[in-house]
Amino acid sequence: MPILTNTAEQPSEPRRGAVWSIAEPGRELDSNLIRLPAGAEIPAHVGAEVDTLVHVVRGDGVLVTEEGEEPLRAGDVALLPRRTVRGYRAGRDGLEYLTVHRRRRSLQIQDPRS
Repeated sequence: MPILTNTAEQPSEPRRGAVWSIAEPGRELDSNLIRLPAGAEIPAHVGAEVDTLVHVVRGDGVLVTEEGEEPLRAGDVALLPRRTVRGYRAGRDGLEYLTVHRRRRSLQIQDPRS
């Protein structure tokens, strides 16, 4: 099985958002490396219909859930059940985290006779 990426070797340009994603066809999993610069945030929102595993790769910050705020630091792993509230706020060194979840199928129009 080939190595997909090395999170430690991703360019450190001040880019925000998904800086890497799985592109291999036919997979059952999705994964994204998300980068937030210092002080940036992703507002709290209800997650999708899939459980999501989050691994903090670099930096620090806060995970915001319905139950409050949980500090995040490099090495932390969290499981976010489907349809739960989650948001992120980067600390002074920024926050970089890897998400892994079941691949969501795109919506397709189906013939009701089939």
